[in-house]
Amino acid sequence: MGTSHKIQSALFFIPDISGYTKFINETEINHSTHIITELLEIIISSNNLDLIVSEIEGDAVFFYKLGENVSIEEIIKQAENMFINFHQHLKFYASDRICQCGACSTAHQLTLKFVCHFGETTIRNIGKHVKLFGPDVTLAHRLLKNNVLGEDYLLITSNPKFSDKSQLPDWIELRKSVNNYKGIGMVSYNYFSLTPLKSRLVELSEQTIIKQFERPVSSSVVMKTALKKLHGIVTNFSLRPKWIFGLLYIKKPTGHLSTIGTKHLCIMPTTKMEFTITSQKLDEGEIQYVEQSNNIKWLAPLNIIFTMTRISEKKTKLSISINYKRNKLSGLYLDFPLRMMMYMVARISLLKLNNYMKHLPS
Repeated sequence: MGTSHKIQSALFFIPDISGYTKFINETEINHSTHIITELLEIIISSNNLDLIVSEIEGDAVFFYKLGENVSIEEIIKQAENMFINFHQHLKFYASDRICQCGACSTAHQLTLKFVCHFGETTIRNIGKHVKLFGPDVTLAHRLLKNNVLGEDYLLITSNPKFSDKSQLPDWIELRKSVNNYKGIGMVSYNYFSLTPLKSRLVELSEQTIIKQFERPVSSSVVMKTALKKLHGIVTNFSLRPKWIFGLLYIKKPTGHLSTIGTKHLCIMPTTKMEFTITSQKLDEGEIQYVEQSNNIKWLAPLNIIFTMTRISEKKTKLSISINYKRNKLSGLYLDFPLRMMMYMVARISLLKLNNYMKHLPS
C-alpha cells in the first residue's frame, strides 16, 4: 500500500487486553510476556473481517479497514470471535498448564475489551512501516479511557448504522455514554458487556486417569526447598540434564509453555525416548506430575510419576515412581535387572537433584 495524502473513511478497531499492566508488573516477566504474545497471536488469527494490523501496542492490536462497508452486525461477530477464542485459550491454559509461577497461575484473570470507531485517516509510508494519521486515529486510542464499568465490553462510537436495534443479538444490553476529551470535546458512544459470551465456552474434559500397575519402582528424598520452587525445577526441561542420570539433553517444542499433552524427546547415550505430559494433580501441600512414554512397546505405557509433598515451608519430599506394564516377554530374569536399572536411575537422579538444589540461591 503506497503513501496516500487523500483523506479516506476508515474503521478503527482496537482489541485491548484488560489487566495487562498489573499482570506484567507483578508476575514473572519471561512467562508473562510469553502468555501475552500467545494471546495477541490468537486475536490476530481470529480476524475474519480482513482487518489490517497497523500496530501491535503492547497489550492491544490496532486494526483498521478502509471504506464504509462494514456493518454493526459484522463488527459484533468479529468481537465475539476474538473474545471467545481468547477466553477459550485461557480456559484451556488454566486447566492444562504445568507451571505454577505467578504469571501462569493468574493468566485466567485477563480479559478483553474492544473500541470501535468510524472516522477518517490519511496514510503515509515511513520506511517500511505504514502509519495512519488524523484526529480520528487519536480519538480511537483515547476512547480506551472511558466511563464504562467492567473490563470486557465492546464500545462503538455513535453512528447512523447503529440505529436499528432489532438486528442486535438478544444477549446485548445496549447502553450509551459520553466522555469529554481534552482537545477533542464531547464524544458519545454505545457500549455493551461481553460477559454473556463466556457461557459459550466449551467445557474441557477431565485429565486422563493414570493407570497404575503393581510393584512400581520407587525412590524418594527430602530436600531443603519449598514445594513451589522444587516443582519449578522438576518441570523445567532445560535443567533435566543437570540431574537426570544418563540424560544428555531434551528436545521440546520451542516457543511454547508446557501444558498437558506437550511432548518432549529425551536423548540418552544409546537410545531416545519420547515422553508426553499426561497429567498434573494439585492438592493442598502436594503436587503429582506425570509423564508417559510408549516407545518401548513391551513396557508401555511407562509412566514416571513425580510426587512432591510439602513437609514444611522450606522442606519438600520428592518421590519418583516408575510405573510400567509387566509383560511375559520380560520374564523373571530380564525383569529383575530392568527393575534394578530403573531404581538406580531414579535414586542417582534424586541424589543429583538434591545436590543441585543445595547450590541454588535460597
